Amino acid sequence: MPHKIEVSDCSLCNAVVNEIKAGKCSACQLMVYSIAANPDLARKHNIRVVPTVIVDGMIKIEGRPDIPFVCSEETYAHFKVRYSLNK
Repeated sequence: MPHKIEVSDCSLCNAVVNEIKAGKCSACQLMVYSIAANPDLARKHNIRVVPTVIVDGMIKIEGRPDIPFVCSEETYAHFKVRYSLNK
């Protein structure tokens, strides 16, 4: 199942963005946003730190994920437990 992955854009975020690009499948959609240029997005997701990764509007990872980003159901299941917005 393809996922929508949103990432804040900053000089510190480049490593996380590159990891996601390397690990995501071709069906997943990656969007990198400048928080300064999109303050509404920052408010919508309550972004307080960079990098912040939002997956499918249900997972919010602040900082570097605790496991490598690989597009697999196991990875997304781990992220849902560890970083769920519905806790």
